[in-house]
Amino acid sequence: MRTIKLLGFLLTYPDQDHTKVVEDAAGILESEKWISQQTIERLLDALQAFRSRSILDIQEEYVALFDRTPSLSLHLFEHIHGDSRDRGQAMVDLMQVYEDAGLFIDHDEMPDYLPLFAEYLSTLSTEEASDNLGSVVNILSSIAERLKNRDSFYASIFDALIETAARQPDKEAVAKFLESASGEAPSFQELDTAWEEQFAFDNQSLEGGQGTGDCPKIRDMLDRMNDVTNQERA
Repeated sequence: MRTIKLLGFLLTYPDQDHTKVVEDAAGILESEKWISQQTIERLLDALQAFRSRSILDIQEEYVALFDRTPSLSLHLFEHIHGDSRDRGQAMVDLMQVYEDAGLFIDHDEMPDYLPLFAEYLSTLSTEEASDNLGSVVNILSSIAERLKNRDSFYASIFDALIETAARQPDKEAVAKFLESASGEAPSFQELDTAWEEQFAFDNQSLEGGQGTGDCPKIRDMLDRMNDVTNQERA
């Protein structure tokens, strides 16, 4: 499925290759028709940023959003497990899923990196890929809304991913995510506070933070992962 692979690629660090891919995006999206024509048109309109802006400006925006704003992280497990020990085990489990599918990471990136996950999903059937995206749809939706708060064209890419998911986002769960973080760039004081919170001795996910909610373990993707949320509620 080239649609989801394309969407994942568009979320990688931008370079000149992105400009070239944008030129072929319409053909890919319209040939597979995995997302609606209306969404395709909105996405293609948003992707004009790769033609109208300098690549340096887009790179600067990318870093400010996804590298410097924790609530916009492209690493899925950061939104589920935070920096608890459970995240490490989840990484191991996900790596095994990739290897079982005959896929091996050939660059320096964590297995829960969304573009990498999207590339894995592109090897599955449409139904399987849609089910897996459904298990993280609340995370995708919260990131999309935060990107809209930052007036970023990247929000359209997330909207397209959300449309391919097997279920709709839970509005209440997404609202809770947005209450905890709007997507605005954190202040230096907030960064210091977040750094201190990472070293809590009990290694539990923070209640009310992004480690809790409606995405306990990406259950449709991995049957083998621990249901962290249910353990916390027990």
